[in-house]
Amino acid sequence: MDPAINVFYQVSIDGLIPLGAWTKVEGLGMEYQVTEYREGGVNGYMHKLIGPAKFTNLRLSRPVSVTSPLLMMWLVSNQIAVKPQTMAVTAMTAAGDVITTWSLVGVVPVKWTGPSLDIMSNSVSTETLEVAYQEISLLGGLVGSAIGAVAGALDVSASISF
Repeated sequence: MDPAINVFYQVSIDGLIPLGAWTKVEGLGMEYQVTEYREGGVNGYMHKLIGPAKFTNLRLSRPVSVTSPLLMMWLVSNQIAVKPQTMAVTAMTAAGDVITTWSLVGVVPVKWTGPSLDIMSNSVSTETLEVAYQEISLLGGLVGSAIGAVAGALDVSASISF
């Protein structure tokens, strides 16, 4: 399979509100908080306890387009009442074929930066949207539910004691 060279990103909120195509996506990531625990009498290593996941803010950038008013309507609706929503970010080829989709849960807008309005400038007018999210989900959380059901059926449990 060829690497995705000419890629753009289609973004939508709750599968109902299209925010259009974006040319740059940054900050898609997560990391676990790791706490080191030293056990008495064990000098060769320290235990590493994995804590909650932390997700970085996502930044989307693009040239101003005909879908920019849809973005503004979504931002204004969040000024009235901030409601965490689900955002789908779909990587697509130039031909419009879907490469992959990331589903972000608990999305709220954090920052929007509009274009610099300078008629003497020779640059493309761009806008940037930054959102915070609670987690990355696969298939709207169905995979996590399936894993939980399998673990429950197998009576799998884990505990850490000190």
